[in-house]
Parts: sequence; C-alpha cells; structure tokens
Amino acid sequence: MNRLFSSLPLAVVATSLLLASTASAEELKLQSFTNQTARFDALMPAGVTNQTIPGKTLLDTEYRSTVEMDGGKFEVRVRVPVPIKLDDEELLDQYGASMVELAEEQFIKAFGQPSSSKPMTQNGAKGKDFVFRILGSRTRDGKNLVIRRRVLFDGQRLYQIIAEGSPSLIDSPQTADFLDSVGPML
Repeated sequence: MNRLFSSLPLAVVATSLLLASTASAEELKLQSFTNQTARFDALMPAGVTNQTIPGKTLLDTEYRSTVEMDGGKFEVRVRVPVPIKLDDEELLDQYGASMVELAEEQFIKAFGQPSSSKPMTQNGAKGKDFVFRILGSRTRDGKNLVIRRRVLFDGQRLYQIIAEGSPSLIDSPQTADFLDSVGPML
C-alpha cells in the first residue's frame, strides 16, 4: 500500500507550485467525459489528456485523466488495488479506510495541515475530502494556491480527484460540480 502513494509528495508539490495565473471560473465549461480504460465518468473541461502509468502489476498501474487550464488543473487518478469483486464489506471498509489514511499522511507531508477535511461518500465510494490553502509566500510564483483532494475507495477502485489552482477557480461552483461528478462508468 505504501507504493500507492510513495511518489505522491514530490510530484504533487512540483506540479502544484508550477501553476500560474488566475482563471475565470465563469468561463469554465464542463462536459461529460468517460475514461473507458479506468472505467469512470466525470464532468471535465475540454482538452482532457489520458495517461496510463504502468506498474509492475495491474495493482500498481495508475490511470490519469488531466486537463490543465489557465490558473489550475483538474485531474482524476484511478488505481485498481482489488481487481475482483469481494463480498466482505467490513474487510473492504477497513482496507479503504487505511488507504485514505495513508493518502492523508502523504498530503500532510506535502502541504501541511489541511484547512478542512471531512469524511464523505460519493457514488457508493467512501473516503475523505481535503482542502489545502497555500499562501503565495510558499509558492514559486507568489500567488495563493488552493488544493482540493478527494480520496475515495469503492471496493475495487481507488480514486484521487484533484482540483488545484487559484482560489477563484477552486472555490467556484464548476469545481464543486467536477469533484462531485466523478464516479464509476455507467
């Protein structure tokens, strides 16, 4: 499980600190998006790029769908740590909770304490929503940065739903719609 998030802090901080100017949230248009390989649906802006990061096994492989825009990015990362459907809900809940806890530890190492975090369930997947507010004095470009992370486990797939960028973008209704829209492909 540590491999799941081992490279997370460096990649997250490097990506987050490179984000540039302010996006106009009012101009952000979301559309239906499906990643057939990772088997999820979401509302995302146009221009999504898909990437498969192969692991040593299927369990280590990560699927990413990313769209970068002026002032931020939206991204969905999916891994399949349990490739078969199991009936033991208690075991799956414990496993999912441990993955979310591990992600939280990695996020705190990378960003410090979250300004908010709350347990949640989305489309039947249990997890947690995190918000990190990074002052401009800690970023390369001197601009304030907001990072929203959701980590959800649905019994087979682990989802990381990421929105990061300017406060106006991340605090917008469009960002909330994106975060709330991610779920298993129907």
